[in-house]
Amino acid sequence: MLENNPPATIRSKVRLRRAAGSLLEIFKLEKHPPTTDLRLVESEQRYQAVIENASHMIQSVRPDGTFEFVNKAWKTSLGYTDEDLANITIFAIIHPDYLDHCMADFMRAIRGETVEFLETRFLSKDGRTVPVEGSVTSRFLGEEVVATHGFFRDITERLHAREMEERAAQLEREERARYLEKMAALGKLSAGLAHELNNPAAAVQRASAGLRETLQRRDTAMRQLAGVCLDPGSWQAMEEILGQVQPDRSDPVAVSEAEGVIEAWMEDHDVARAWEYAPALAEAGINVQQLAAIANQVPATSLPAAVRWVTETLVFGESTEIIAQSSRRIAELVQAIKGYTHMDRATEHDADIHDGLENTLTILAHQLRNVDVHRQYDRSIPAIRMYGNTLNQVWTNILDNAVDAMNGMGRIVIRTGLHDDQVIVEIEDNGKGIPTEVLPRIFEPFFTSKPQGQGTGLGLDTVWRIVTQEHDGSITATSEPGRTVFHVSLPIASPSETEGAAA
Repeated sequence: MLENNPPATIRSKVRLRRAAGSLLEIFKLEKHPPTTDLRLVESEQRYQAVIENASHMIQSVRPDGTFEFVNKAWKTSLGYTDEDLANITIFAIIHPDYLDHCMADFMRAIRGETVEFLETRFLSKDGRTVPVEGSVTSRFLGEEVVATHGFFRDITERLHAREMEERAAQLEREERARYLEKMAALGKLSAGLAHELNNPAAAVQRASAGLRETLQRRDTAMRQLAGVCLDPGSWQAMEEILGQVQPDRSDPVAVSEAEGVIEAWMEDHDVARAWEYAPALAEAGINVQQLAAIANQVPATSLPAAVRWVTETLVFGESTEIIAQSSRRIAELVQAIKGYTHMDRATEHDADIHDGLENTLTILAHQLRNVDVHRQYDRSIPAIRMYGNTLNQVWTNILDNAVDAMNGMGRIVIRTGLHDDQVIVEIEDNGKGIPTEVLPRIFEPFFTSKPQGQGTGLGLDTVWRIVTQEHDGSITATSEPGRTVFHVSLPIASPSETEGAAA
């Protein structure tokens, strides 16, 4: 009976032991959870650590647009705090220009679609625009989307590098275009310069080619005259006539008439080859009275030799004068080229503005041959700081455009002056003018109103850059039919000197 029905005390102890065993098991479970639970905890911690320490920006956004969580990189990039995130939605940090596009992608993610690539702009707390790219996935609870997960990386540096590459490529294209423009301008200058050099060079060649024969004929005449022992008075009479020479080619008709009279006189006095001597004597201004004075001083048989000696001496003098003038012209052109290109100057130098203008006019003489150029110079202007030969490009481009506007003939006025420590250069032409709708754009790169193939649109862009960027000056243009004026203003002191004085 005792075994089948233990006393109450014994039954109570058994219950206590069972209860204690149960508590012990509970304690053990709490202190040492099962292996499966440990792995879940470890996995979750590892997942959180990966997210938190990822270099990419990671965000979790609920369907209503509020933030569930963001990682450290996200906060660092955009500067928002947990308190800020509790009071804003995802749409508050998206740049307004990208809001519609992002809204459409967000709705796709809410429907459970994966947005594999998204490029947008975030707004940081301090107002910066942060360009990002990434992807968006959805997190489900059953079949319901409970959040979207966005993974983004800051692409500021990449976009900056891309912009730099594009800018470098653009600069390279512009530089090449300017080089081609410069070569085209140089080609035009070279053609005109070759013509300008060819004229005096050809004159020298023609004059020098006949000098030997002229000297031979004059020496032959001199020997004939020496053979008859002319007295000093006869030589003096011939030399006096040579000293009275006054060439006048302003009236070709009068010269032609004088030539006929001289030829007839010489034929009457038995001077052979009168038709050969008459043109030179007429052009030199010799008349029959002077020839008669020679005839009175020499024997009749020596008159042809005397006329020949006088004629060949005149031809020799004219040839040497042609050679001298042509040589001076060639020297002037070479000096102008040297000054135009500043081959003998350092990159920076002080110079008279008028030297560059005159050198440019000399170089462009061929283009300006039918243009009336008026110079209104203020020679009291002090020298200014120039950079290489670049200002000559300014004058060349403006004058070249003026010649085009006048169809190669017209009137150009070049004025210089001083105003408020600025050297002023104005170049005015009486061409057709610049249309009102075109005038505001003439200094834009690659803009041209010329027909295709006749202009690159870089001439006046080059002018603007040289004046404003290299010389710290300014340039404007006004135009109406029959009057276009380019106004260039340049500081007397160089930019570096101005900055040094201010410091």
